[in-house]
Order: sequence, then structure tokens, then C-alpha cells
Amino acid sequence: MQQSNAEYFSHLVRALRCRVSRYAYYGLAIALAAVVLATVAAVVLAGDPLTLSSMYAAQRDNVTLLAMDVMPFVFAFWGQYVHVILSHEAGAMVLDETESLRTDKAALQAEARRLENHDSLTGLCNRTHFIEQLESSLASAHLNRTRVGIIVLDLDGFSEVNDQFGAANGDRVLKSVARRLTNAVEDSAILLARLGGDSFGVLVETLQSSEMLEKLGRRIQESLEPPCALDQLSLNLGASIGAAVYPDNARDAYALLNAADGAMQHAKTRGGGFELVKARLPLKDAEMHSLSAELRAAIDSEQLVLHLQPLVDIQADRVHGVEALVRWQHPRRGMIMPGDFIPRAERSGLMRDLSNWVLRRALQYTSELRAEGWPLRMSVNLSARSLLDPDFPDVLAGLLAAYEVPSKYLTLEITEDTLMADQRRTLDIITRVANMGVQISIDDFGTGYSQLAYLKRLPASEIKIDRSFVTDMLVSKTDLSIVQATIGLGHALGLRAVAEGIENENQADRLRLLGCDLMQGYYIGRPMPVDKLREWLEQWHLHHEPQPTTIRVEPSESPRLN
Repeated sequence: MQQSNAEYFSHLVRALRCRVSRYAYYGLAIALAAVVLATVAAVVLAGDPLTLSSMYAAQRDNVTLLAMDVMPFVFAFWGQYVHVILSHEAGAMVLDETESLRTDKAALQAEARRLENHDSLTGLCNRTHFIEQLESSLASAHLNRTRVGIIVLDLDGFSEVNDQFGAANGDRVLKSVARRLTNAVEDSAILLARLGGDSFGVLVETLQSSEMLEKLGRRIQESLEPPCALDQLSLNLGASIGAAVYPDNARDAYALLNAADGAMQHAKTRGGGFELVKARLPLKDAEMHSLSAELRAAIDSEQLVLHLQPLVDIQADRVHGVEALVRWQHPRRGMIMPGDFIPRAERSGLMRDLSNWVLRRALQYTSELRAEGWPLRMSVNLSARSLLDPDFPDVLAGLLAAYEVPSKYLTLEITEDTLMADQRRTLDIITRVANMGVQISIDDFGTGYSQLAYLKRLPASEIKIDRSFVTDMLVSKTDLSIVQATIGLGHALGLRAVAEGIENENQADRLRLLGCDLMQGYYIGRPMPVDKLREWLEQWHLHHEPQPTTIRVEPSESPRLN
């Protein structure tokens, strides 16, 4: 393009030089007219008749007229000379301006490419470029039969820095962390990136061993140990670090990144530090390990099925809602229970995809049942990864709108351990979800290590008493006391108390006397496909609720007791 433009302007200048300009013709015409007029004037003043011969004679005898005969050619030459000079200067100016514009454009394009691939705050590569480079490295590793390692780290308690000292100081901390990481990994990593927020990623190509990745992780930890100076303060930084290796832990870029992220989240639940995804499983678990590779295809090919288990209002003797429980209908192994594949989903980075599939199918069933006259609440278990995803509330709002399900019909169940993993971040996500009108249930209550001071701040709607206490409450005074105290605590906080694992009538009767609100278990109904649930609802309606309007009651707007 540059050569063609230069040739064009050079050709233009040559053409301007070769052609006689109209200004040269104008000068020639004016000079000739002046010569003719001067000759005529000379003849007239001499008193001779105005003829060609007299005009010739005047030219011949008058030296002044002879000198004027040369002027047309002088003017013509001068006009052409000026024209060539101006055209040359104009062409040179155009060429210079074009070259300047071309240089500026190239600089802007280079800067745009740099900004596209780099984080504007830290100067590190951004997430998009990191994933592109990771995909390229994996392709090369596949051909060369080498290994690739990645590290994902997340600063612990960074949200408190922003909250207490402001976003500007938070940016200063991130810049300081970026410099420390650059010094820590400069000899080992081919790429260091800011993945977003306070998360960073490290890509190591041609990894020699897992021990090399562990040493790098320890070096990163050590680089963050010195306090970070912030004005007059010294902040102690810490990080949760996860690492994964190709091809041991995953076969594609996103799965490998999710595996490392899962290890990082697990490290965060232990209070920070470094954790490497374990590549080798015990021999007895080898067959189940292959499920990790098949699970992604199972999600896409509709091998998963959603079973629904009823929840009944003990006091009103009516169906309150259902809980969604995922199953895997494997083409060769048959029905696989969630306890066998959900841990694999967490380790292989597929928990987010699995949770989204369950949410979509659960809301689809909720919409269909409402249209058929069964306005039941749908309870769905929420993973720890979703609670740490700032985009989750927006994704959930989109799904509710897509299936036209009012938010009050959805309850998200969260375990105590999940709530305690990162209290500030989880509280923020839960609050945003609850403000949408979605109800929050604290699952397996009493088995975790939660703090009541933290739990009372949660916008929860109910607590679910763990089945381990319900199972033995008729034979164990301790378990009975725990169940009774949990129900009382829930009511004191304005929450529904839900008992799960009800297996016989005696348990149901005792829970009713204790004031429990909802119950769930095999005594009420086993998890079942949606078609079987429809039959179960008809039977329950036939034997427990003579009046059709008693079951088809819209759930209360209040997220508390109803």
C-alpha cells in the first residue's frame, strides 16, 4: 500500500512537469496581445495606413517592438517554470503528509493491539490474551508430547482494602502485586496475566515436572509475604493459589483454567496457601476418574436428568415445593448418583456449567408446573463457585426472565461451609440474589463451622436441619435437643425450619409437635422424574387436600415464615 501511494504521487508530479500549464498559455496570450496593440499604435502614430505591410515595417524599423516580440516567450517560460515549482512542492507536501499519517496510523494500530492484549492498570497481559496463548501452548504441547502448567492466584481479603482505603489505593496494591509477581516468575513463566479483579494467572510452557510448578507457587507466596507500604500503613498480603497441569488434569484451555481455579478455591477454604490438582487417583477410583472426561459431553448431549423430591408443609398438610436433584443417565454405566460425579465436576472445572444446566432445567420444570396449576417452589443447591462469581446474579436474573418464573418461586440452598469460604464476597452475592426476590436456604445446618454473628446478617429464608440429627432424634436425646434448638433458633430469626431425611411416620409426628415447618424425605416421597411427580401430586391432592384451591395457592411474597 505504501509503495503504490508513492508511485501514484511521483507519476502525478511528472505529469505536472511535462504538461504546459494553462497559466503559461494565459501569459503567452497576454504578451502577444500586448505586442499586437503596441504595433498597431506605432503604425497609427506614424500616420501610415493600418495594413499588414505597414505593421511589418513598424516591427522592422522599431527596436522597442522587436524587444517586445520576445516577451510572450519569456512570460510563457516563466509561467511554466512557476507551475512546475509549485507542483513539485505540492507533491512533496502531499507525500510528506501521507507518510506522516501512515506513521501515525501504524503507531495507533500498534497501541491498540497492545491495549487489546494487556491490562491497562498493571501492564500485564489480560485474560483474553492469556487464554489465547494457553490454547496455542496446549496445541504445541500436544504435538511435542510435552506438559504445560498454569497457576491461578486470588488475593485474600482484597475487598477489605477497597472498602477501607478506597479503590485508588486498591489499584496501588494491585500494581505492587503485579511487580512482585513479575520478579517472582521471570525465570520460569512465559506469560503472566491479570485475569480480572484481584486474580492473576501464570502460564509455564514445557513444564518439566509438577515439583517445578509447586516451587514456583511457593516462590509466589514468598514474594507476597513482605508488607505492602500504603502511605503510612503496611498491609500484609496473602493469596490462595491453585495449579493444574496439562494433560494430567485437563485437555483444553478452559478446563485446565477451571481446574486450577477449583484448586485455588479449595485452598481458599483452608485459609489460603498453595494447592496443586492431584493428577493421580487411587487405583480403585481409576474407573470413576474417566467420568471427568465424559461429563462435559454429558452436559451437552442431555445425558443428565433432573429428579424432584417433594417438600411438604407439616402444619398445613400441603405440598410446599420440590428440591431439584441431578442424576447422570450414563449410556454404559447406567444411573450415576451425584456423589460419584459432582466431586469430579468440581476438580475438572465443570461445576459452573453443571450448575447452570441444573438451574435452566429446574426453571423449565417450574414454569411447566405453574402452567399446569401447580405453583410450587423450586429448591436448587448452589455451588461455592457460583457464590464467588460476580456475574452469577445477572445470569440468574436472565434465566428467570427467559422462563418467565417469578423470583419468589426459586430457593437457592447453600451449605454452611460454602458460606464461610469467603464471607465478604459470598455475602455480597447472596444479598444481590435475595434483593431480586429469590429465597435463600442454609443447607445442612448444624454440621458446619458457621458463626451466628455472620448467619444473622444473611438474608436467608429458611434453615435445613441435617438428616444426621433427624435420623436418630427418636433414640438420642442429644440429637432431639439439637433438632428442637435449631427449630427454635430458626423461628427466633424469622426463618422456616426444614427437616430432611424423614423416613417414617413417627419422625414426622415428632417434628410436627416440635413446630417444624417443612419436611422432606423418603416417607414423603423419593426423588422422581417430573412425570412421576405429576402423578404423585395428583395422589397427594386426592388423599390430603379435598379442596383443589388448597394446593394451588400462590407462595407468599415474604421470604420469611409463611
